[in-house]
Amino acid sequence: MPALQAFELYRFYHSGDDETAALRGVSLELQAGGLIALTGPSGSGKSTLLACLSGLDEPDAGRVEVMGSRMSRRPEAARAAVRARHIGIITQSGNLFEHLTVEGNMRLQMALAGKNDPDAIDRLLNVMGIAPHRRARPSQLSGGEGARAGLAVALSADPQILLADEPTAEVDAATEVEILKLLRDRCRAGGAILVATHSQELAANADSVLRLRDGRLVHA
Repeated sequence: MPALQAFELYRFYHSGDDETAALRGVSLELQAGGLIALTGPSGSGKSTLLACLSGLDEPDAGRVEVMGSRMSRRPEAARAAVRARHIGIITQSGNLFEHLTVEGNMRLQMALAGKNDPDAIDRLLNVMGIAPHRRARPSQLSGGEGARAGLAVALSADPQILLADEPTAEVDAATEVEILKLLRDRCRAGGAILVATHSQELAANADSVLRLRDGRLVHA
């Protein structure tokens, strides 16, 4: 069974009399142990697709299934429960609450998933190389530290699925290599990962590459 499946997703946005088709019949699936890179120019629909896959946004047509359960067309509370239990998310704007420390953000993510594992927090902080910054707030972190902290938060509840929107956009080449290694380690542990990226390095190291153009998946 795929970890996540999307069937013929459409998403439209309206501004006055104008209509923009952000997604046009996108179908895909994520398998456990696989790293998929989602590429395409700015405005091609990558962030919209990740929002629909995670249940943060609703498609206008089509459906998403997570671990065999329907995500789409369900009340927000039900979508949030599925998201907390199965999905880790890294957004472009950052997935850290500024009023919480790095550790506090991780504990919140665990609480939303109904988990409490202090040892897992220690392990993740050490693996990410940010254990000395566990009590730092997001504004006190460098770009690379913030990226690793965001990944630590996304993985705090040990989700089967990781959806990441440009996780290496604001880091240097050395940090990008470190993050790619962490993603690979996660795949070897059975995680299913979809990463929206402009990074050629990340795309080159993915198991497969999906390309979006004008809201459609294309083959070239």
